Amino acid sequence: MKNIQYQQKAVSELVEKTIGLLSLSGNRHTLVFKAPTGSGKTVMASDMLMRLNDELTERPDAPFTEVAYIWIAPNKLHEQSYFKMKNYFTETKILRPMIYDELDHSIEGYIHPGEILFVNWESINKDNAVIVRETELSASLYDITRRTQEDNGIPIIVIIDEEHMFGSRNARKSEKVLSNICPKVEIRISATPLPESTAKAEEQVTVPRERVIAEQMIKESVILNPALEFNPMLGTLNQQLINLALKKREELADAYRKEGVDINPLLLIQLPNDGEAMTGDDNSVKEEVLTYLDSIKGINVANGKLAIWLSNEKTDNLQTIANPDDITEVLLFKQAIALGWDCPRAAVLLIFRKIESFTFSAQTVGRILRMPEQRFYQNDMLNRGYVYTNLSKDIIEIVKDDMDYLSSLHAVRRMNLNNVSLISEYNERTSADRNRLGSDFKKILMETFERNWLVTNFMPSLFTAAELDGIPEEEISEEDRVSQTYKNRKTVEDKINFNVKSIGIEIVEDLSITGEVGQTMIRNKAKYVRTMQELNAAYMAFCAKMLGSGYEKVSIKTLAVALLEVMEDLFELFESEAIKVILYHGNRPKFADIIERALKQYAIILQRRRAAYRAKGYVKYTWEVPADRFYKEDTNRVCPKIENHALMPYIQENRVSSPEQKFTAFLEENKEYIDWWYKNGDSGKQHYAISYTNVDGNKALFYVDFVIRMKNGQVFLFDTKSEDSDKNAPCKHNALIDYIHNEENADKHLKGGVIIQTKNGENWKYCPMKIENTTDISSWDSFHPDEYKA
Repeated sequence: MKNIQYQQKAVSELVEKTIGLLSLSGNRHTLVFKAPTGSGKTVMASDMLMRLNDELTERPDAPFTEVAYIWIAPNKLHEQSYFKMKNYFTETKILRPMIYDELDHSIEGYIHPGEILFVNWESINKDNAVIVRETELSASLYDITRRTQEDNGIPIIVIIDEEHMFGSRNARKSEKVLSNICPKVEIRISATPLPESTAKAEEQVTVPRERVIAEQMIKESVILNPALEFNPMLGTLNQQLINLALKKREELADAYRKEGVDINPLLLIQLPNDGEAMTGDDNSVKEEVLTYLDSIKGINVANGKLAIWLSNEKTDNLQTIANPDDITEVLLFKQAIALGWDCPRAAVLLIFRKIESFTFSAQTVGRILRMPEQRFYQNDMLNRGYVYTNLSKDIIEIVKDDMDYLSSLHAVRRMNLNNVSLISEYNERTSADRNRLGSDFKKILMETFERNWLVTNFMPSLFTAAELDGIPEEEISEEDRVSQTYKNRKTVEDKINFNVKSIGIEIVEDLSITGEVGQTMIRNKAKYVRTMQELNAAYMAFCAKMLGSGYEKVSIKTLAVALLEVMEDLFELFESEAIKVILYHGNRPKFADIIERALKQYAIILQRRRAAYRAKGYVKYTWEVPADRFYKEDTNRVCPKIENHALMPYIQENRVSSPEQKFTAFLEENKEYIDWWYKNGDSGKQHYAISYTNVDGNKALFYVDFVIRMKNGQVFLFDTKSEDSDKNAPCKHNALIDYIHNEENADKHLKGGVIIQTKNGENWKYCPMKIENTTDISSWDSFHPDEYKA
């Protein structure tokens, strides 16, 4: 698993907000955790529970030191989560995943601190369900949870996985179940949480889909019914949709081969509900699909290219279907696959069912969102998911409410367009470098010690390090008398106690608590000297606390080793002695101060390193006006009056800036002189970009707003602005001027830069030379299209 910043941030927020809710009086405090399918919800939840367990133990402000957990999930998803977490916690053993049969069912049985009870929703949502039914031993789930909280004082946190499944007709049942359990805190997890849950939640943690896309965990977008070309000669509508979906699957398979990646993309076909609810028409769809796949495409169960996952029919090849190179090309499935099924090679979805709930459809489409290698590919086709459906328009509108990455507006490049070839750039390293301490941290730590502790105005002492350690004067060597480490110790002797022989704690001893009610004076205390094993554990915990949640866990060891090496180099204190000195209660805050200072300085180095890391990821490629482009329907609209755009129809953002809108109108007014113009996108490697250095000194990408080809072949690259509206405008303009005059662009007839409309609205002005600001444009050239007619 990649080290992912949005996951770390979400886990930290979940821990903090859960502790906050635990601090409140009363029960049933709610936290909603919303994260897209493919973002790693189970990973984040597992890490959150482990971190929460640690924080409750270590933090003095924690309201409880221990809690118990119940994990409720629909269908058999609880089993999947149970086994995932059993693997996750195998080594640490901090938390113990359990199922109901593993609990203590005696009259005194309860859920112990650190235990996570995994429960299937269907097993508790009926009054006569076995595990909630009253028994002579009072061993029902409700008896056990009551004893856990009331008799043993252990608060329960309930995690409700895929919580959107607990609404609608299940709402009343789920409310009754949770009311009977009456947990201290409810954490509701879903990609599409129920609106009523969100409205009532006291706390929320949200992972934005954009962050998950930026980390290349899920696809950039999902295209709905791309490039539909129906031909009555090719069969029924259903058959033509199957053909289109299979054709798309083959295109993706070919694209993977060209990328040198051994991945066989999978087509998912969602049939109408199977089983008793299926009508004659529904069954005929299934038969039509099976017949077409076998007779026309040669895809069947016998040759392993078809898998089936229906309530009464499951093929053997489901066991290996998630493997990247599995030979299965098509999977027929029903509703159950929408939850918890993880097959990153799934790339195309064909839906033949009527969808009643948009949240369910969001979960279904989520099956094709995962990136199989958690990275984007050079061919942007592989960074998208594809959905084909026979659903009506109004159903798609319902889906769109939650599926804002569906692209259903489609523009196509005009026939016989005189295209341009421009050198563009994109960054392969969109994610920040890993946040971890490197081997160079020791140098920073050493310098911090020297700068803050080892002052230069040191006056030699009459005493040596050997004398301080009790060695007789006659046995002290001359080398010891003048050693640098001896001088270092003497310099900080008023700050640090080096004479620490052991670290102990005092424990109450022989205290009788069987007497009368009242205060009892503690007369005896026993001093417990910690073993070296305990000190090592305490030392690692100290280093972990110093790093907090901002660094990867591997950095704990890096800090621990670096600090011990510095102690050896500066003070000739070796491992066990150094640990005792660092952990001594009078010394510890002073070492913490030094470490904090070093980490703060190293954070600046890391920031610069990330910038340099990203700078090395810039790749040049040849860009042309694309053959087609997809737009999100909820943020864009078709503009039928625009006729000269390179892609038709022209699709414009709903919230287009005023300069862009005015310049678009200007271009259309002058179409007799303009061959075509193209409105560029503003992010992503499919759009035209050049690199520049911004005002902060960092390398970044500049997406030029407009590419314009005049009737005489002149090409203009314009970025629309208003005066002084962008502090980076001069940087972008000057980088574009350098780009235009590059030797590689000498024969491309390029002109352009930042372009601004004059205040009187009569002219659009740009400067053919470099600029210092965008406030004084009086000397700039005017863009007159009639000067470039053929």
